[in-house]
Amino acid sequence: MSIEQEIKDYWNRQPCNVKHGTSPVGTKEFFEEVTAKRYRAEPHNLDFPKFHEWRGKRVLEIGCGIGTDAQQFAQHGAHYVGIDLSTESLELSRKRFEVFELEGEFHNVDMTDLEALKTLGKFDLVYSYGVIHHFPDIEKIIDNVHSILNTNGQFKFMVYAKNSWKYAMIRKGLDQFEAQSDCPYAEAFTSDEIHELLGKKFTVERLRQAHCFMYNVDKYKQGKFELEPWFEAMPELMREAVREYLGWHLLVKA
Repeated sequence: MSIEQEIKDYWNRQPCNVKHGTSPVGTKEFFEEVTAKRYRAEPHNLDFPKFHEWRGKRVLEIGCGIGTDAQQFAQHGAHYVGIDLSTESLELSRKRFEVFELEGEFHNVDMTDLEALKTLGKFDLVYSYGVIHHFPDIEKIIDNVHSILNTNGQFKFMVYAKNSWKYAMIRKGLDQFEAQSDCPYAEAFTSDEIHELLGKKFTVERLRQAHCFMYNVDKYKQGKFELEPWFEAMPELMREAVREYLGWHLLVKA
């Protein structure tokens, strides 16, 4: 089996965040629970995309998952298109848009397939949050993003950071890349590596780190946000320093 097929199978078995709701999957209550939990755990993800700036603009999301950010873009008036390798994720995204009566497109497209991408048109924003580090040909993805962006278009994405608390725990064998085990492919990057990857095709306007998951996992699965004792012992200013300088999420605007 190819690594690409392993990646598809992995995210089809358990689409990202699908266990963040307790209501029946696909209901309005389920999607609301998933949304609330995600943005509480990762509040920077409400600020980073600047959803309100894309009203009337064409937005492509690489790896739309179950449509949490997709909903925000659509509700803020963007002309939204989402792609994903996971057919299970796409089905839930389409269901979400049906439930909330939103307009948007969803396609089962591989971001390395430039010919398929060209059929979707050009975009003012290509957005990807925690996705492209899960695919082995990130250079091809970056080239293709450049090909489908309008002049002065933006590429905003999040990848995992090497210079982070979590990556240190992974290297020590105390953590893993994803909440679900056996992730078939994941990478982390330094700021210098991001600059090198983007090369001459993009100008990096901003690059920063954010997010360190500090909660007890078992309690989090029950919907409770209880800090681990070593984080609880820190003053909030110290926790802010960990997020800012040792955060797991490397946020790039190019």
